[in-house]
Parts: sequence; C-alpha cells; structure tokens
Amino acid sequence: MTSDEATGAVIRALHDAGIPFMLVGSLSSNFYGVARASHDADFVVALGDAPLARVAGRLGPDLRLDPQITFESVTGTTRYRFELRDQDFTIEVFLLSSDPHDRERFARRVPAEMFGVPAFLPTPEDVIVMKLRWYVTARRRKDRDDVVNLIAVQREKLDLPYVRQWCERHGSLAAFEELLAAAPRLG
Repeated sequence: MTSDEATGAVIRALHDAGIPFMLVGSLSSNFYGVARASHDADFVVALGDAPLARVAGRLGPDLRLDPQITFESVTGTTRYRFELRDQDFTIEVFLLSSDPHDRERFARRVPAEMFGVPAFLPTPEDVIVMKLRWYVTARRRKDRDDVVNLIAVQREKLDLPYVRQWCERHGSLAAFEELLAAAPRLG
C-alpha cells in the first residue's frame, strides 16, 4: 500500500464510519499552493461518540493504529497515529479542539477530491491562518514556505480581511503582512 492509497483508505473509512473530517497540514497547503514532499497525512476529526477503532477496523493490516492518544505541542491538540507498515509514512488524526479558530475552520471546510475520493479541506484562508500560527509558535520553515507559496498561487482569491482578523487574534499579523509582501505575484 502506498502513502496515497493509505490516505485514500482513511478517507473512505471516515466516510463509512460517519465521522466528519478534513485533511489539513501539508496536503491542504499542497492542494492550494505549491506541492512539497511530506511523510505524513494530517486529519482533523469530530469523533463525537464514535470510537476511532471503528475506522481502524476498516483499514486492514497495512495501517496500524497506535491506541495511545498523544499531545502535539505545535498545534496544541491531541492526536492518534496510524503507521503504514514497511513505509516511512504516518497518518495523524487530530481531534477537533475547542479552540475558536479550529471550530471555525472546521465549519468552513470545503469539499474536494483527494486521491480519487471525495474529501474535505479547510479553505485556503484557514490554511494560511493555521500555518502562520504554527510558524510563529514553532518557527518551522516549512510552514513559512507553505504560506508564501499559497499566497503566491491564491492571492487574487483570498479573503484578506478574514485572514487578518484571525492573525491578529493569534499574534501572527506582522508575520502575515511580511509574507504577503514577500510572496511573488504569479500570473
């Protein structure tokens, strides 16, 4: 099973289990911006009363669920991890948090086809807001680069007041304005 097949299998299993989700992280920034390699796929899920084991049971032996929930320090959320057998690829499933922006971006998620399967993604604006938040918190260069590339590709379509509102609340407005000015203008 390839990483793309594994991600598609998780999407199908979430649909089958009736668990609302969205793909986040590098897959969402790749969708809207410039693709880069990644060794994981990140999901946000609203589990409700559904156990994640319901999803794991639909995936077969190539994907193993680590039953231990962990705290992810960059995003400040809890997550489960699926490991793809014989591959350096992980699927991280983050639980929808009570953070106001986490709730807002989940409510605003949009349909998209990923790996031949209907899926959901945050809007490009919400990808920018989260990537900037992580960049300011953890100083991860990949988040900065994702934001610059996403702005370059999506600039004319972005709801800039929405992005600025959330960046101001998260303390990342100065970083956003700097990257907005630095992003190349395509087309």
